[in-house]
Amino acid sequence: MKESEFKAHFSLEISSELKKYIIDDALYYSRYFYVKRMTSSLQRGYCTHCKSNHLVKSDRLLKHNETWKCEKCQSQVLVKSIGRGRGKMIDRAYVVWYEKSLVDSQTITATGYNVSMDYREDMNGITSIVPIARYLFENGKATMMHRSPYISGTLENGTMKYESGWMFARKPYTMIGKNSFTSHSEQSVESLRKAVEGTPFIYSEWEYFYNENLDLVKYFSVFSKYPFVEYLMKMGMTRIVKAMVDNWNLYRSINYRGKNMEKILGLTKKEIKDWKDSGIEMTPALLSTFKWFKRRKVTITWETAKSCESLTTGTYYMERFAYLQKHVSSNEQILRYAANQVKKDPKRHSTILNVIISWTDYLNECNELGIDITKKNTLLPNNLHKAHQKTSRSIQLKKDEIVNQKIEKLQPKLKKYNFEHKGLFIRPALSTNELFEEGKILSHCVGGYAKRYSEGDIAILFIRMKDQPDTPFYTVEIDLKAKRITQCRGFKNEDPTEEVESFVSKFKQVKLAKKQKERKIAG
Repeated sequence: MKESEFKAHFSLEISSELKKYIIDDALYYSRYFYVKRMTSSLQRGYCTHCKSNHLVKSDRLLKHNETWKCEKCQSQVLVKSIGRGRGKMIDRAYVVWYEKSLVDSQTITATGYNVSMDYREDMNGITSIVPIARYLFENGKATMMHRSPYISGTLENGTMKYESGWMFARKPYTMIGKNSFTSHSEQSVESLRKAVEGTPFIYSEWEYFYNENLDLVKYFSVFSKYPFVEYLMKMGMTRIVKAMVDNWNLYRSINYRGKNMEKILGLTKKEIKDWKDSGIEMTPALLSTFKWFKRRKVTITWETAKSCESLTTGTYYMERFAYLQKHVSSNEQILRYAANQVKKDPKRHSTILNVIISWTDYLNECNELGIDITKKNTLLPNNLHKAHQKTSRSIQLKKDEIVNQKIEKLQPKLKKYNFEHKGLFIRPALSTNELFEEGKILSHCVGGYAKRYSEGDIAILFIRMKDQPDTPFYTVEIDLKAKRITQCRGFKNEDPTEEVESFVSKFKQVKLAKKQKERKIAG
């Protein structure tokens, strides 16, 4: 598409509705009340919103930077002493405004404006409205042009005339988080309602993402290209649509070229009905796992798929599952045995994946101890937890100076994982002795992870209560390549409490996030 063809869809006029929205909504907080002291108990004030100059009716003197309500227009205003400098008094925002295309009534547009109210030169404020991003949402595609927010524009007779500098984006993206002024952002829902009226976008279920404070240009970019997301939303598969909008991994769970929902999802009508009846939230990982077993002719319920949900999301679980496949006769037997262990001891094994982790650890320990795992009673112990405890106690790795030296060398790199939050803290294990002591007190097998820890494949961290820093509480394993927590175990392999789960969630957000998420539009 040529630039001229693209721009033909947009009105260059800054409408009175847009101006009103910017003043009354986007820059609602940009209202000031200048006060000047007349006598020891009397002040005169000037409101930048209603332009009223009047005596302040108050039983006390208003203070600089306090919040006040103008007696004339009832606006919430920030008090400023007229004797103070205004060198930093400029308020900025990013505004997204929607309109119908001027070329095609079935197409909608969005324009992102860098807006500001500058009081540095004029106490009433000088308004600036500069377009920096334009989006065109057509049936089958979405297109974006953008430019530097620092290129100035001039408003002449209601029409914005601006310098050159526009360029096409490789693919549409949100401007939120790209510049400091976008930290305060607004999108006009009323302009959007008018824009989508009578177009296919009216059925897009955009209201859900608006309520989630998402910059809707991301959603419309996906909807334009893949209209079937409307049906995903109506089916309740919002997590999958969110993944599409945020460009997260779908684990090949969606066939974008499918001609109907069965082809798109890779499910039969009965499988879709069974999922709806299960009440389980659909996620890309869940759909991917279900279809992984389906391709291998393994019939599973959605409840079983949920218990294996993260199986196909990386190599960690898949490698463990592949290891079991070498020793167990069928995938059905692996699932059946693991589900039985969950049923027997749900406190220690809350999911099938938990069992798979403990099971493979146990078999590896058997190999290290020279125990024949081809025997059924060894391969499929009646009580996996007890069998695992027994082999863990038998694995008495002697103090290995080389391993300890390697662990010591890792410490400078692992310091970045030190973290405190709400009475808990987490730190790396310092030696094999600490690992074995942790395993002994908490009755789990972390001591057997010493070698992998020393090689830098994983990190073993200890969660402690701040008032009991030397008492083992919970143990965490991190896959350093994937930058994610693979295990968090307490006494006798118990799952984390709500308090610990909250702490771990905060730790992941602060320490393990691969990249900072885009700031969401402020509601």
